[in-house]
Amino acid sequence: MSKGSVFVSGACTTLLLAVIIGCTPHADPASPSGASNEEPKQSAASATSTQHTQQSKEELVLSFYKDSSLSDEAKVRHMTDHLAGIDWGKMNKISEHQSMDIIEYLYKQRALIPSESFPNVIKGTAGLDGALTEEYDNLMEDLFTRDKTTMIRALADMDKTNRVQGIGGIGYALSYRDPKEVKKEIKQWQAGQQLTTAEKDVIRALFAKLDNPY
Repeated sequence: MSKGSVFVSGACTTLLLAVIIGCTPHADPASPSGASNEEPKQSAASATSTQHTQQSKEELVLSFYKDSSLSDEAKVRHMTDHLAGIDWGKMNKISEHQSMDIIEYLYKQRALIPSESFPNVIKGTAGLDGALTEEYDNLMEDLFTRDKTTMIRALADMDKTNRVQGIGGIGYALSYRDPKEVKKEIKQWQAGQQLTTAEKDVIRALFAKLDNPY
């Protein structure tokens, strides 16, 4: 091979290596991988979830009640999602006595309470007394009147304590109407239903409460 050929071959090899090296992608330390890009979002979501988990039911309901960025529909849905097990005495302490305001708000927006939240409403009676009890009873009674099927089914599926508390509150609020008319209305509804034994027991207990609301 001539010297000229060797020179040309060497030059071509050098040029090829330069092209290969130039085309090789280099990691940019300022640009994290796709997985790393997701970490801040995941961490933020995790932090939010943890924060909600750490908050008490009273704190959660209060925070949604005060959240002016929410529509009434969203606010009511979020509030009723966390009513089960709430203690209104504790709510009064952390909210500077806003329990009545919160219950009155839910009553005014009662048409927005979804049927799937009825059991939570029934389980949210702890710590009620005096005027708070009456306002909350009115709320449960209105939900009962609006959708007897869902409320009676929910009461039938409750543990004894919540069932007795719920029937007592609804019966007391209904007693302000003519008990005979209320019973007639419920019997007319009942005639078209296929009720379980537990649901029939709820109705019997409700009638007994109407006869003796106090």
